[in-house]
Amino acid sequence: MAFTQATAPTGLRTNELLSADNSLPERHIVIATLRNAAPRLGLSASVISTLDAMLSCLAPKRNHHTVFASNSTLMFRRNGISDRTIRRHAATLQETGLLVRRDSPNRKRFTKHNRIEGKALRFGFDLSPLFDRLHEIAALAAEVLREREQIDYLRAKIRAAANASLVDNPNDDRALNVFRILRRKLSLQDCEQILANLPVTEVEAEAPDDQTPSLTTTMTDSDGQFVRHHHKSNKEHIDKEGPNIKKETPSTNDEAPITIPELLAACPEAAQFSLRRIETTHDAVAHARTLAPMMGITSQNYEAAHERLGPLRAAATVWAIMQFHDKIKAVGAYFRSITTGSKSDGFSPEKLVRRLAKGQPCAA
Repeated sequence: MAFTQATAPTGLRTNELLSADNSLPERHIVIATLRNAAPRLGLSASVISTLDAMLSCLAPKRNHHTVFASNSTLMFRRNGISDRTIRRHAATLQETGLLVRRDSPNRKRFTKHNRIEGKALRFGFDLSPLFDRLHEIAALAAEVLREREQIDYLRAKIRAAANASLVDNPNDDRALNVFRILRRKLSLQDCEQILANLPVTEVEAEAPDDQTPSLTTTMTDSDGQFVRHHHKSNKEHIDKEGPNIKKETPSTNDEAPITIPELLAACPEAAQFSLRRIETTHDAVAHARTLAPMMGITSQNYEAAHERLGPLRAAATVWAIMQFHDKIKAVGAYFRSITTGSKSDGFSPEKLVRRLAKGQPCAA
């Protein structure tokens, strides 16, 4: 019988992520990121649920990522699915490169320590590949979310174009068929093809920073009649207290620009998710854009914060929230509130980061 033998030190490994002094990525964040990246990874919802059950068997503080739970335990945590399904899901995760199965000779899952050599044999489901690929998976998740937003936008544009055709000709079969097609799940390519085939010359949209509504003109191919259509590309965020959308700049010594070493020291949990070294402002901003969708911050809200606060200050806000996100019920709503919403007046990313660095309460 062939089997793989895994060896690892019983003490702390060289990987700082697994140090007992550092917190590990939150399980719900890992799963939420996987769910968003699922179309790119080819994972079904049921397979991700099984992986979630495996993650629930890992201790919060540990020096390894091996799951020792039996199939019976995993079946119980998956609400009684069959043993065959567990094995099938484990095989799928292994094929996807998120899991390594290390089997003992008797197929049991356990650890065998050698105190003399300071080594340990661990037999079970090793989830190290999942944690090693978190940065890649987060980037895939962000890509999927961007594509979804583009699809939603194009669907609205298609609906507007089809409606413009029906205004001119209520019996336009091609436009009526488009509304039937829109009931289905469409890819980005499908939406682009449908829009290209519609009998409408042009459907314009307002620029994101254009606050004054304008009339856009579309022309049908039937008799050259002009049809007026109101269309706004961005959804409006309604805030009762009226957000201040003017860009703020630091004006006191207490709000001096944030440095990268300062950000890394104040927000170690955010830094853990980066598999590359954060050395420049570009690195910090790029990493924040990867973290944002993992935390439930939409690209629209992030871009609004980017416009109001600037690139590094918006990124620093994401880094800081990541440090205490487990104390927030709705991270996305909280982020919008302090950056462009009702609590944005007087909000200072610099003060928040420095308060974290000093270990004081993290209230914005």
